[in-house]
Amino acid sequence: MSTAIARDINFTRWLFRAYLLLLFLVPLPLGSNRPLFWSLLVTAVAALTLIWGVGWFSGVARWPSRIRGAKWAFILLAGFVVWAGARGYFTTEIAPTSDSLLLSIGFLLLAFLTIALVRSKRRALLVLYTLVLAGLLQAIYGSLMMLSGVEWGFFAQKEFNRGLATGTFVNRNHYANLLVLSLSAGFGLLLAQMNLQGAQNMRQRLRSLLQAALGPKARLRIYMVVTVIALVLTRSRMGNASFFAALTLVGLFAWWRLRLPSRPLMVLVISVLVIDVFVVGTWFGVEQVIDRLQKTVQVEQNEWVIQDKNRIDTDRESLQIIRQKPIAGWGGGSFYTVYPAWRGDDQMFMDHAHNDYLEFAVEYGLVGLALLGVFVLLCFLQAARGLRDRDTPRTFGFSFASAMAIVAMMIHASVDFNLQIPANAAWFIVLCILPFTIRD
Repeated sequence: MSTAIARDINFTRWLFRAYLLLLFLVPLPLGSNRPLFWSLLVTAVAALTLIWGVGWFSGVARWPSRIRGAKWAFILLAGFVVWAGARGYFTTEIAPTSDSLLLSIGFLLLAFLTIALVRSKRRALLVLYTLVLAGLLQAIYGSLMMLSGVEWGFFAQKEFNRGLATGTFVNRNHYANLLVLSLSAGFGLLLAQMNLQGAQNMRQRLRSLLQAALGPKARLRIYMVVTVIALVLTRSRMGNASFFAALTLVGLFAWWRLRLPSRPLMVLVISVLVIDVFVVGTWFGVEQVIDRLQKTVQVEQNEWVIQDKNRIDTDRESLQIIRQKPIAGWGGGSFYTVYPAWRGDDQMFMDHAHNDYLEFAVEYGLVGLALLGVFVLLCFLQAARGLRDRDTPRTFGFSFASAMAIVAMMIHASVDFNLQIPANAAWFIVLCILPFTIRD
């Protein structure tokens, strides 16, 4: 190992630990969805970036070479930040637009820290373990608060969603989305420790069985079962649907990308679907989630009727707002101030669009939406490249975690505003960038 590499490892070791601690803590205070908490998030990310910058300027830290492979992703993300800043000159709501710009800068710096600090597959493993353990903590807390009837959120009695698991979040759907991101990381870890080639003889099969029953994969699987229980207890329709849909779709896509059938991969996906849906779900009320899904769309007089009037009306009114400024939008964070002028007399007030696509289009226009959309697409394509690598389980696992998180988020974004929650957005950014850290 060269002296430069050794200096870089020693210098970034504590920065990386602080980075992991930040990822672990960011969901705890209401998903950091309060000015004080997201300000602390942005400040912490900026401080870590500044310390790294001082180290790089002094020659202790090395410039991340793998940023070259992610240059277009960073150009798009930086372009979005510049676009958000430019819109600040034309918005009528300076304060919320400034807040949104600061958050956007924070997420850009977080993406850079991920590339700069996650310099090895071991560190990538630790990132996924951190997301799994943070999700497990949320799952245990949320489940206990619901099942015990104590009903506390973040150091206070819950005012909303009583009788449902919400963890330290206010909204069960945002909590469910965070659990899905944690489960995506968990599946990536499982696959990173799995032999995708499959056992060649009885001895290898027996060894794999013992490792699965007694090794770290068994503990990880238990953690994930607990997290799935909490996900079911949220009764979140799209939270549960996005999880199972993303697991199935990405599992099939990965199986196809491997070109040769991978029995271990399909056994894992099928076993999870069977155990989590039919066993765990039956015990903890998955039928209530299914019932809510069935009631969402019903047939009345030979017509499909969606039983969620508020969200449908909000989407319709959001489209009208977009038509007024389709290219540039109204400015970041302006939805809750712009929307009341378009709200119907019988429509309840919404501070968010309950559709991330529409909210980004309202606030940043189609240009801003396109910048983010292409960024996510590039991240998915990078993950898809890693899903061909059956000879390197860790690369395959990290790529699977990223792809599953992206698919789940894109599905859930159609009916909710999870990307407006700083903790969810921060985890999503990290999982999007992760495939770039492990491939040149």
